[in-house]
Amino acid sequence: MITFEAKIREQIVRMNSDLPLKNAAGAIMKVLTQISHQTNIFNNRFVLCFGWAYFYLIQKEDGEGVTYWSVETGDYKRNPKVNRTDNVTSSLVVQNMQMEAIQVSKSKPEPCTCHDTILVLKEAMAAEDVYLNRTAAAKDGDSGWYFGMTDDPNEDNHALDDYLKLPTYKLMDFCPEALRVLQMPVGTVAVIQNKELTALVDANDKPLRFTTEAERRKMGEKQRAEFEKMVAEARAKAEAEKAAASAEKKTEDKAD
Repeated sequence: MITFEAKIREQIVRMNSDLPLKNAAGAIMKVLTQISHQTNIFNNRFVLCFGWAYFYLIQKEDGEGVTYWSVETGDYKRNPKVNRTDNVTSSLVVQNMQMEAIQVSKSKPEPCTCHDTILVLKEAMAAEDVYLNRTAAAKDGDSGWYFGMTDDPNEDNHALDDYLKLPTYKLMDFCPEALRVLQMPVGTVAVIQNKELTALVDANDKPLRFTTEAERRKMGEKQRAEFEKMVAEARAKAEAEKAAASAEKKTEDKAD
């Protein structure tokens, strides 16, 4: 487990993740810092909707008696509306996915949260070739997204019972890659084959740029190497400072 820590208005804020997602963690810390100048965020009631996920600040005390504020998020393995976890890995991963999709495609994001609903064709949940299409939301809480099969011979003959309306976090259970495109604007169509994004077009059927799995893996390896280098340098610096302090103390003891 990796712990990201920041000091915001003299308060220690910590965020735990299984992966070195320092850019995503840093973005949340930055937003918390900005909001802290406008309102009190340290009250155990503060809620931050950042992109797709919700984050909460809960006061805790560690094993050494240090009081700090833990950044928590919804627990997607249960019900994120009522269950929380201090392991924010999933929320940070989705945040990275969605920010990358928007930036690489040069699109203007349109909000979609983990609680917003998506219309899903039941058959598509187990299909290898699927697509997502976003239309204007009919009401609040509706993402406007539809999840169906690319080749559907009964597309115009489905009964109402053939569909499900699910909160978007449920995509984690059967098609996590679909989470990548959820902030894309109305009119976007995404094709996913064998759990991998293979095509992305805008409302005018213009192809949009997106990264491949191989490209993302390469970028991830680079980011991990950079993070490990940063951690090694920080540890070396801490050890050097500890050794210097120890040497200084020994000198003072001798002088006494």
